[in-house]
Amino acid sequence: MSTITTAPTPTTTSAAAATSATTPQSLILSSTDFMQILLAEFQNQDPTAPTDPTQFASQLVEFANLGQLQNIDQAVQPTNSTDLMQAASAFLGREVVAPGDQIGVLNNQASTIAFTVPSTDTYTALVYNAAGQQVANVSLGQQTAATLQSFTWQPGSSPDGQYSVQIVNSAGAPVAGLVEQGVVQSVALSSGAVELNLGNLSVAGSQVTSVSSPQTN
Repeated sequence: MSTITTAPTPTTTSAAAATSATTPQSLILSSTDFMQILLAEFQNQDPTAPTDPTQFASQLVEFANLGQLQNIDQAVQPTNSTDLMQAASAFLGREVVAPGDQIGVLNNQASTIAFTVPSTDTYTALVYNAAGQQVANVSLGQQTAATLQSFTWQPGSSPDGQYSVQIVNSAGAPVAGLVEQGVVQSVALSSGAVELNLGNLSVAGSQVTSVSSPQTN
């Protein structure tokens, strides 16, 4: 696994996170193969019942579409892992958002959970360690429906690591649709996929829904 650990603040944003194709080239139908099949069909048609010319026209349109899709596929795929890592490095020092209920704690600093409550009520954040044991119960007070809120845990003496969070209402019902939010500390390439480290929290680059400059206090 190759890793970039420096964290400069780039001036541009890139959310490219592609995975390498695994289909053998010998099993992919090329434009040449398609044309050969079309010609063979034309040459071997029954002269007493020739193929409707509109069918050939339709197949030619499919042939043109095939070529366009192959060109797009080649354009969006990085040529090698170095190119992919260079693209992924644009995440460094940026704040990203991805679906999930996990937080990472590193050097007594925790990443953030963002959420929107379905109804106005009093809410509580429950924090669990990797063993599933509850380690914190934090009152969030009254939250207004349909407004974006965030929760950043103060871990105190809790060790570095990864934790999970539940946001529950006064009846104990959990809020759905939590998202993970944090600043990218490093990026890595694993099995052809980009992984972003938010500080003991790994997020797949393909899951990122938002990239922005981190807010300063």
